[in-house]
Amino acid sequence: MTITSLEVAISAIATFLLTIEGVWILYTTREPKNAREIMTKPAYGPKKKICVILPTYNEHINMDKWLEWSKGENVKYIIAEDGGSKNVDNKNKAVVMRRSDRTGFKAGAVDKVFDYLVSQKENFDYVMIFDSDHVPYNNSVKEIYGYLNKEIIQFFWLDGLPLATMLNWVTFSSRYYSNWNVYNRTLPNLTGSSIAIRYDLIKEDNLRFPHTITEDYALTLYTVHIRKLKITVIPFILSIGSSPRDFKGYFKQQVRWAEGTIRDGRIYFWKVMEDNSINIWGKLDFLFHMNLYVQGLWMLGTIVLLFAGLGFGLVLVPLLIFQAIAYMKTLGKMPRRYLIQCFLMNYIMGVVQVYALIRAIAVDRGTFQVTEKVK
Repeated sequence: MTITSLEVAISAIATFLLTIEGVWILYTTREPKNAREIMTKPAYGPKKKICVILPTYNEHINMDKWLEWSKGENVKYIIAEDGGSKNVDNKNKAVVMRRSDRTGFKAGAVDKVFDYLVSQKENFDYVMIFDSDHVPYNNSVKEIYGYLNKEIIQFFWLDGLPLATMLNWVTFSSRYYSNWNVYNRTLPNLTGSSIAIRYDLIKEDNLRFPHTITEDYALTLYTVHIRKLKITVIPFILSIGSSPRDFKGYFKQQVRWAEGTIRDGRIYFWKVMEDNSINIWGKLDFLFHMNLYVQGLWMLGTIVLLFAGLGFGLVLVPLLIFQAIAYMKTLGKMPRRYLIQCFLMNYIMGVVQVYALIRAIAVDRGTFQVTEKVK
């Protein structure tokens, strides 16, 4: 098959773009030699009054571990229960709030708690948000007082317990490197759990989560562009969660993340690109982060062109190189015996991403699919 100069040019451009993104991934997922020490280093400081919100949908919260974490400190717990009655036994340990509907999904549940706190005229220094399956990773809330001095803070967190199967390790390793990716970026984003928000932003400035299926990313773009607030990432592991129960749950989770991120990025795209307060590196971070969720489109496009008899075979080479760089890097913390299966699973994810991309474009507001976790 004869390859034309146009096809060579397109392949060269694709190679350049995908290689640059591969370099970006390697750069943003780098960790220092003393990473373990940094991620477990406490920062003591003056006491803070904190409200911890635990949004849940038909999931029981392990309040005993949280109460042990805050023992002797001024911490109030609120369980935002969106369905079921799994937390009846926690009524004496936390305020349990229920909604009659799931408007806004997780974002709606958290915003309702924000409204409740303001109505009660109770003051806090910070409000913190954790996923329902999370438990504290460090010993005491006292170890983070020194870190609580910024507007909006994203702490590191881990995922994947128990570390027994391939799926557990995929979840754990991906989250580990995702932490460093967010930390090393010029335009970092919130990641859904282990978030601290200064309470005056909620009480006086009426800061609320946008009602999307990826409320953390939507709030990131909203706070940076509209509110001109800064997100500070602290490389201290604050909590740890469980792995999806099975691959069905894992793929549903990946669809929601991809669909929601692309939709939120689509909504805020021109706002971010035209915002002079975001420098060129921040805008590149925004573009590269979005591109992570549309790799399936690159893959599908290559396959279609090959079957059409066009000489774009060279595009397949940079695609494979990019996939290898991106995905294998995020598997650095898992046992070698799983690497081949995980590498193949990455290409299966391409199909999932294409489906999520179509939904992100065709549907104005998605449906929050709850990920069932290992108990």
